[in-house]
Amino acid sequence: MAFFWTSVFIVMVFWRPQEWLFPWMFGWPVLDVVVGISALALSIEVNEGRTTIPKILPQLKLLIGLWIAAPLSHIPHGYFFGFKEAIMPVFKICFFSYLLVCVLDRPTRLRTTALLFVGMGLTIAYHAFMQLERGYGFGPVLPYWIEPIDLEPGYYRTCFYGIFNDPNDLAQLFVVCIPFCFALGKRLNIFSFLIGSGLTYYFVKALDTTHSRGGEVGLVAALGTQIALLLPHRWFPYLMFAGFIGFLGICPFSESMLDASAHDRVVYWGLANQMFKHNPIFGIGYDMSWQVTLRGEALHNAFVTCYTELGLFGYWFWFLLIQLGIIGAWRARGALRRVADPNAKWIRHLAGMTIVSTMGFCASAYFLSRTFVFPLFFLVAMLAAMPRMAAQYIPPNYPPLFNLRRDVYKWGTIGSLISVIYIYISCILLNMAYYG
Repeated sequence: MAFFWTSVFIVMVFWRPQEWLFPWMFGWPVLDVVVGISALALSIEVNEGRTTIPKILPQLKLLIGLWIAAPLSHIPHGYFFGFKEAIMPVFKICFFSYLLVCVLDRPTRLRTTALLFVGMGLTIAYHAFMQLERGYGFGPVLPYWIEPIDLEPGYYRTCFYGIFNDPNDLAQLFVVCIPFCFALGKRLNIFSFLIGSGLTYYFVKALDTTHSRGGEVGLVAALGTQIALLLPHRWFPYLMFAGFIGFLGICPFSESMLDASAHDRVVYWGLANQMFKHNPIFGIGYDMSWQVTLRGEALHNAFVTCYTELGLFGYWFWFLLIQLGIIGAWRARGALRRVADPNAKWIRHLAGMTIVSTMGFCASAYFLSRTFVFPLFFLVAMLAAMPRMAAQYIPPNYPPLFNLRRDVYKWGTIGSLISVIYIYISCILLNMAYYG
């Protein structure tokens, strides 16, 4: 029952029926109730021995640390109200992610989660097509009209409800869904490939209705990651490193892509970096990025937002959930390379698709999105499940997929620091592209 209710929660997050289908439910704490029932069901299952809490997974402790770090970011500034206001929002997302990590303990549940991504994505994509063709979709929300600029004609940008009310976040969802289209069937054959290709075409067309450059960047990053995974397994880290360096290489020559809106974002990132340098450990405080823009605008960079608001302390937990998840899924793929079991082959395939989705999300999140958003943490939970699933099929004498001291404390710290330096340098290069 615990997994059933967590699935209901995922559907509610994507579908948002209380905002258009059942408006009389708006304002009710529906999601809180569903999470409460999920937690109660999980405690019963753990007590009966039907489910175990995977305490060996470092992601569980990282989620607890992230929850503590968010309100703690206000303490150095003596902002007690901010401390109090940060507790519940971050607790809700971390607590549900904790639950999801616990219940994703078998291949059928992973397949169901991938199916939920695709099913909800298709529903929302249909809504986007309705907006473009009729001017409206499900319920009262309308697409955004962009006025003509110079010789370019005006156009509509589609959107949905809740966290997908922004066209950029909607585009990001479509990018995340595409890899899972190829992991819906238990067996990998030409039939499943053709179905995945057809669904991909549908999602790409839906992505085009959003006119989101961030979404396009995410799609390119997802494609590049997929190509890297098709090559020999050991090449993957080096190809990813080459891709990151390649992005820095094109930053100084991206002037043609930087219109006024994009330029404002780059300026905000520079201002945020200046504030971060004055508050490097605990940041300026959770949900305080409005101090950078002064007009309440988002920074449109999940990474800059995170280390600016939470400092290196909070960013370490947040970034390591992503880094450790990708590393764990990649190692799980390697461990399952020679396992003949059909379930093991499918888990290996899904691990790769989840990496692709996460890389697409992170690439688009560099230009848009929020730091604490449920789809990211759904992906984090799926990535965390991969080593747990792989352990059921690999030989008992196989080396552990995680080393706490090496992977968490050493490489986690190095990776988070390098990522901050990398983003800082990229901001400088993008400013050089605009100003010369």
